[in-house]
Amino acid sequence: MTGTFEDFLGALLAFESGWDRERYDAGIIQDWQLDQWAGGSVEDHFPSYSSWSELSDTEWEAMAYRSMNSLGFVGFQFGEALLIDLGYYDDDVFYGNGASTNTWDGTWTGKNGVNSLEEFMTKEAQTVAIQEAFGYNLQVLETQLAGSGKSLSDFIGQEASYVQNGQTVTVELTLTGILAAAHLRGAWGTASLLQSGAVSTDEYGTSILQYIDQFGGYDSPSIAEMIGYFEDRLTGDEGLGTPGGDTPDPGGTPGPDDGNGTAGVDETTADVAITWAWGEDDVVEGFDPATDTIFIDWIGAADLEVTQTAAGVVFAVPSNSQTTTLAGVQLADLGKANFTILDAGAAAEVFALIGDGATVPDEPDTPEEPDTPDEPDTPDEPDTPGVPDTPVPQPNPDSWHGTAGVSAATATVVITWAWGTTRSFADFDPQNDTIFVDWFGPEAIDVSEVDGSVVFTMASNNQTVTLESVSLDDLSAANFTIMNADTGQEILSQVGSSDDGGTDPVEPEDPGTPVGSQMIMIYPDSPSRVVDDFNPATDMVHLEDGLTADRLEISDTSGGLTITVTASSGEVISETVLTGISLGDLTMHNFMVAEESALNEVAGLLGQTVVTPGTDGFDVVYDTDGSNPPVPAGASDRGGVVWSADFGVDDIVGFNPATDEIDFGNASVHGLILTMTPDGEPIIDNPWGPDMLILQGVEVSELSIENFGIVGNEHLRQDLGGILSWETGIGPRDADTVYIRSHEYGQSQIIDDFDPATQKISFLYFGTRERLSVEDTSEGLVISSLPSGQSFTFTGVSKSDLVPGNLEFHHDQVMEDNLEVPFGFDQEDVSLVSRVGLLTPEAPSGETTDGYQVRDGLGVLPGTDPDQPVTPEDPGTPDTPGIPLDGTEDIVLQAGADTVEVRWDWGRMFAIQNFDPSEDILDFGSLSVSDVLIEEVGADLLITVQDNGGHGYLFENLQAEDLSISNLMAADWNTVIMDNGGIAEQLQALGNADLLL
Repeated sequence: MTGTFEDFLGALLAFESGWDRERYDAGIIQDWQLDQWAGGSVEDHFPSYSSWSELSDTEWEAMAYRSMNSLGFVGFQFGEALLIDLGYYDDDVFYGNGASTNTWDGTWTGKNGVNSLEEFMTKEAQTVAIQEAFGYNLQVLETQLAGSGKSLSDFIGQEASYVQNGQTVTVELTLTGILAAAHLRGAWGTASLLQSGAVSTDEYGTSILQYIDQFGGYDSPSIAEMIGYFEDRLTGDEGLGTPGGDTPDPGGTPGPDDGNGTAGVDETTADVAITWAWGEDDVVEGFDPATDTIFIDWIGAADLEVTQTAAGVVFAVPSNSQTTTLAGVQLADLGKANFTILDAGAAAEVFALIGDGATVPDEPDTPEEPDTPDEPDTPDEPDTPGVPDTPVPQPNPDSWHGTAGVSAATATVVITWAWGTTRSFADFDPQNDTIFVDWFGPEAIDVSEVDGSVVFTMASNNQTVTLESVSLDDLSAANFTIMNADTGQEILSQVGSSDDGGTDPVEPEDPGTPVGSQMIMIYPDSPSRVVDDFNPATDMVHLEDGLTADRLEISDTSGGLTITVTASSGEVISETVLTGISLGDLTMHNFMVAEESALNEVAGLLGQTVVTPGTDGFDVVYDTDGSNPPVPAGASDRGGVVWSADFGVDDIVGFNPATDEIDFGNASVHGLILTMTPDGEPIIDNPWGPDMLILQGVEVSELSIENFGIVGNEHLRQDLGGILSWETGIGPRDADTVYIRSHEYGQSQIIDDFDPATQKISFLYFGTRERLSVEDTSEGLVISSLPSGQSFTFTGVSKSDLVPGNLEFHHDQVMEDNLEVPFGFDQEDVSLVSRVGLLTPEAPSGETTDGYQVRDGLGVLPGTDPDQPVTPEDPGTPDTPGIPLDGTEDIVLQAGADTVEVRWDWGRMFAIQNFDPSEDILDFGSLSVSDVLIEEVGADLLITVQDNGGHGYLFENLQAEDLSISNLMAADWNTVIMDNGGIAEQLQALGNADLLL
């Protein structure tokens, strides 16, 4: 990508604001999205227009500067915090410091003549401010890199490889790419990437690597010129201090009442100063919490980690390979009077952990007097429970940190950041020797056994450490001190257990790491079986369609829990025995039941009640009476609070989407779901009854996938991601499709013009696996779900009007949870669509999330007789909604524009005749780059859908050079055509030099 600096600013504005005319004209951005970002319809801003497409280029650009997203970022995505840094704005509570969005209710300083948000939303104001922001970020970056003996000039022009979501991504580092990255993730996030390979994303999941690649290679002023541009415009009113560490007035050392600590010290007067210092590991002896003070420089919450270890309290900056340890001090010993912390987010993180953390603003419902144990666990008490009785659990020597109790100074082997080094230890003795693992995140270090030796690999740092002739089974927790608990979990889960008295981590203390689950499927004609390894914590029994209560008997027997299926005559058809399991071991989370009578039978046996409300669902009831307040489960990695997903407690007030998390642990989608109040607030909901936990004052659309943390249950991950995708506008929104949802209380939709011959009903965003109802009524077909009562009424339509091809699900919804049953269709006949493009919470290490499978359902094409099968002569047109061709392998296209849909269709090979490049279309739908391989075979073009049983399309007498970009299309949200290695690149590699002309 090349162009002028003005081109760079234009491209960045278009992408950041969403007002990208090219993507709008291509249909990727829709009018309803522009309505949201503009705060009204086109008629509200331009009364003479009826569509945003009518705007002139000047008017379009003006709207880009006014664009505001769901978190209140404007134009170039300026937020309150950055404008405070730049001296335009002042406020005490803002996004990232007590507010869940940018509220813009502070005071404008008048810098550059800007006295209001309205005056800031102009080209003149933002063109200056974005260049000031570039200079500010570059100055911070140069300061950060200098701490490790580097500068930006050491990186610019180089290619670098990083690991993102388990994949290696190589990008070229250019100045404009780094400017864009710093604008996305801040200078500190960019420094972390350059120094330690830490790949991060913003609130919406946009990767820092995407910005480096997408906005790289433009012309720009020099680094010195851009820093000078920023410095020349300093006014002294930069509210959060300058990058160099000086703190102009006002906005120097925080005062005693501003939530940044009450010590009133600075770097020179504090007893302990924690500032950026690459690679330093300081141990402070003799720190007295009663009198001594700590100054923490401009280190953001995302970069600062605070833990309690056997050695004392450790303040770590992993991205800067540095630690400061207060030897012999406990977190409970510290108070706000010990601290001055410049960054408000870091202050909130620290104060949530220390003795008086509950008094910090913006941490609602934290008990005023945390029940910190009088005698915290020590290495001499290995049997003490690993989680002390405090709202913020602290690591202890029996946790994932290991039990060696060593430091970098005392360990036999030290694994720390050392670029490009390869070290081997030939005489490591697992019985006596120890290993210290510095602040590596789990994504940055791997441990494996290679040719009889244990190898620690830090790929992003080009570094390895080898223990020769040592196996993983030889090692135990007693050999390790590991600074990062997540890394400890990854390493210690792979090593063996020792007989030397070492204490290995206790697996039950880590609910975020589930064992692989199994589903016991029981059908009316299933054979008898014995299940010896059923785990109530993770496994499920599915009682499928046709198993009504009168055909089931579930009882405790001497052999274990026995599920007996009988015929209508009473004859026993099968018995399924779960050995060693009784009814008392199970809950409704362990069952998926298709028939309502069987559901009631199971609930009764388990002593639970399935409550059925009226047709409108349960009432939304707010609960803040204090009878059962929610208790924080710990501190989040982003400096906020972790709250348990528990619909049995009072509502949460003050949830901060920028920092807080909901801990779903291993909760099953069959026992807990996400719904939404009529005002848009998230509800942690009970699918079987009226119990609910509301996150008051927050909207679902304000959440990001990071707010859900690690979710153990695969189906819950899918449903949480589907709901959040719907509310944040991510994923397909096809005009010929009605998208059924379950999460919106108080919502009933009437569809008057649904045509089963041409349209589809999709459950892609459906958020539950229970209590789906499909009924023919006098008003039409009604699809509804509980507990929300959300419904969709298709007037003039009945179930008999539908064919399986009308219905779209993702794989697990039907192949594992049978949502197709209420329609009377078979799971093998309905359409499968991919959910790969949707948001998905993080899975536990080693777990995956299904949903990539695509399959056309049985049905008819538009415009054909529903009673007649589709013939090969009618493969469809660009308006074809994806109901499949019949099984004939030869497809002969006729005169007129035709569309050939390249889809998943296991094992089938189609021969396409008469494809006309002047008018016909290749539609790749939701396929990704890795799914498609294009080759020339003689005079023909072969498109293979990979890993799909040999499925492909052979276009007779067609070559790559015959196609143009106008022949190619995919789903609106899918970028497979232009992605690296995508359709266009593959065709160009086959000799199509003119494809993009």
